[in-house]
Amino acid sequence: MFKKTKYVTAVLALTLGLTACGAPAEEAPEESGVDEGIGAGEEAVDFEVVPEEGAELLLWTDGDEQLEWAELMAEKFEAEYGVPVQVEEVGQEDAPERLATDGPQGLAGDVFASTHDRIGRAISAGLVLENFWPEEYEEEFMEAAIDATSFDGELFGYPTGIETYALYYNTDLVDEAPETMDELIEVASELNEGSQFGFMYTPETLYFNYAFIGGYGGYVFGEDNTNVNDIGLNNEGAVQGVELLVNIRDELLPNMEMEDITDDVRTALFEGGDLAFDMNGPWAVRGYEQAGVNFNVAPLPLLDNGEAPTSFSGTRAFYVNAYTDYPDAAALLAKFITSEESLLEHYEIVGHLPPRLALVEHEDIQSNSISVGFLEQATHAVPMPNIPEMPLVWDPMEAAFTEVWNRDVDIQEALDRAVRTIEQAIEEQQQ
Repeated sequence: MFKKTKYVTAVLALTLGLTACGAPAEEAPEESGVDEGIGAGEEAVDFEVVPEEGAELLLWTDGDEQLEWAELMAEKFEAEYGVPVQVEEVGQEDAPERLATDGPQGLAGDVFASTHDRIGRAISAGLVLENFWPEEYEEEFMEAAIDATSFDGELFGYPTGIETYALYYNTDLVDEAPETMDELIEVASELNEGSQFGFMYTPETLYFNYAFIGGYGGYVFGEDNTNVNDIGLNNEGAVQGVELLVNIRDELLPNMEMEDITDDVRTALFEGGDLAFDMNGPWAVRGYEQAGVNFNVAPLPLLDNGEAPTSFSGTRAFYVNAYTDYPDAAALLAKFITSEESLLEHYEIVGHLPPRLALVEHEDIQSNSISVGFLEQATHAVPMPNIPEMPLVWDPMEAAFTEVWNRDVDIQEALDRAVRTIEQAIEEQQQ
């Protein structure tokens, strides 16, 4: 059993106040063992979180290895708590939208997986319960994972994995990773010959370009990516970041249009031994290993201002459905599958880097140089904003990068236009 310490008002908001969160009053879950004789504003209350009598849970998660791991965790949870858990394959990208439609009907997973950048609307709509143990998670998990799965200062997620991109390098072509971007460009230019390329990434998307923009002082939204009235994608730092993009084009990829540099193209080049350096994420590891490429992974090289590139990070997490009939059992399941033991098994089966601080130094992870490379870059990463306005940012920025790359449009002009488009879209969304 787990101890949970909350103020009464916070507990009531979690367990009884679902009407304010958008759930019908008659569907509000039962109390979680709170002593009703203690009033709001008094000292913190200690009580045990135990599964509700007769609880049965539905867990939504991705397929393949993730599904295999989830089914194993479901068996272990039932063995410990006596609560049966049915596991259903629902992609983490689809889960928040499914929750909005299936939640009120009682058809959604009691616990579901989602990436942090897709959960903002569901949280703001009151479809997700807060994490029952925020202080414990803040102490035991990476700050980036906590920030990513929090909303308006409150923790909602139970993180399972953190990912960011870093620098892959083919060890048959180069002995070690460069320490600076200038060195990377110099070495890569020497390897550009015929059908062989020195360095490549997908330059059309803010997801990758933010490493440069943020490293020079640009940002998406102000106040830790929460203030939509303060957009920093056209400030001086952002311009410098895009200047590096142009330098990479001129020095390394002068004959390629933006549309020619796709994920499939660079993946095929790296798998075929024709690409020395690839800026990519951990999702590419298995494919490169299966292709027989000899490679390693290192943090992104330092910028010429001495700063590390601030790659975007994504955090995968489980969340508790606000419409669940069994909030205590659901919260316990989310906690159980994000325990140290469970996340180590998750790493071994699925391969996702665990955001638990205790596991970062685990010998199974530290002995894997590829994992270490990603973890080192993760210390410089910035969580993708999870607020509902973020989806309005991607397309205008992609348009700006494309016109700069393909048509040499003035960088400041292109970024100013993108920011105006974003501001207009946000204004329309808020009406």
